Amino acid sequence: MELILVRHGLAVKRETPGYIDAERPLTQEGIERMQKGARGLASLVDPPDMIVSSPLLRAQQTAEILAVALQCNHEVAEWEALLPDAPPSAILALLRKQDRSGKSVILVGHEPHLSRCAAHLIGSEPLSFQFKKGGAGAFEFPSRLAQGAAVLKWFLTPKQLRQLG
Repeated sequence: MELILVRHGLAVKRETPGYIDAERPLTQEGIERMQKGARGLASLVDPPDMIVSSPLLRAQQTAEILAVALQCNHEVAEWEALLPDAPPSAILALLRKQDRSGKSVILVGHEPHLSRCAAHLIGSEPLSFQFKKGGAGAFEFPSRLAQGAAVLKWFLTPKQLRQLG
């Protein structure tokens, strides 16, 4: 199984009047940068079997941009396991229920949750990674879906993804 973790794009700043955290959308600049980055991601990977987003608006919007760029013919799913405070182990538990061996899945979420998840996947220190807004990392599970069983394939900044696009 291939698992790609993507951090949401640039969003309206925290504590901006009129927005609660869960409803902060991507900014226009965030949309444009994410579209370019998504085209870069599309040059690296085939359309995934599944795209899953955090329930927060900025992640949902990012997932939709990815779905368009990657020409996905299915709806974006939402998992609360991608919320910022969710335990990383919840991701693996949900992936096991999906029976996706040999498939590819893109998960769109937030920091520092994605960094903790990446470290959990490969069995490294909790702060080994830092996903920038719009950045992505690909992990492969050669045998089983378990903590520490993944192999890091690549880890790219948003700028690197945009350059590929």
